[in-house]
Amino acid sequence: DLASLQALMPASHKTSDNWTRDRGCSLHGVNGCAFSCATRNRVPVPVGYQLVAAYRNQNQDLWTKYTIAKTAIAEDCGRPCKDPHEARSVSSSSTDLAKELDQANNEWYLFHGTSPQRCKSICSTNFRLAMAGSGATWKDAGKETGTPLYGYGVYLAERITKADEYSAPLPPEEEQVEPIIPKDGDDEVYTVLMCRAMGGRTNYITTNEIEVDKLRKDVFEGSYNSVFGDREVTLGKPFREIVVYDKDQCYPEFLLVYRRIFA
Repeated sequence: DLASLQALMPASHKTSDNWTRDRGCSLHGVNGCAFSCATRNRVPVPVGYQLVAAYRNQNQDLWTKYTIAKTAIAEDCGRPCKDPHEARSVSSSSTDLAKELDQANNEWYLFHGTSPQRCKSICSTNFRLAMAGSGATWKDAGKETGTPLYGYGVYLAERITKADEYSAPLPPEEEQVEPIIPKDGDDEVYTVLMCRAMGGRTNYITTNEIEVDKLRKDVFEGSYNSVFGDREVTLGKPFREIVVYDKDQCYPEFLLVYRRIFA
């Protein structure tokens, strides 16, 4: 319900050590300058987030595909395997929303930040894996696209603070494409997706020594179902990310409209 979703906003907000280069440079925006310049001129991170509205996605086709994938992965996790299966918690795991999830098999509620129009498109047809994870990725000078850290897949964040880096303002209703998301007044609000994701047996990665082809092979031909990129525990980076390479492991359940709060 709305109260549980609102409670998730502060519960999933990281209040310190929370800037990354994907939030951008206050002088040149995102991908407009060298990393050193962006680091010196960091775009401020909001001190909090306020939920304005929430829309539940009623897409029977996507839900059916998700439940089929979820059942198959849960059965997979119950079989003997050389690779250990371990339940991992995320920032939403202790909230009321998580009570109905299969947490033993790493079913989570996770965020995905993108533009309002793309949020609506994903709710309709799900993610496009060919480019998922590349659009908002940091791009070197002169490059039109970046290379996602864990390869092309669906990138999901446990924290609203991370997903917010990739969100965009909701335009006025007269500038939107159907379906229209109501917008009151001139107040700037943003959109983010809250997705169910079935992680299953997750490949826990804690280093920068990443072999992208092997990660994908270990999912498609091996025993893993997802990648859990923990860049906090060893590298001291701000955030953890979860990546799945099969869009049916995600269900975009809520489209959230929210307001950024600054001190």
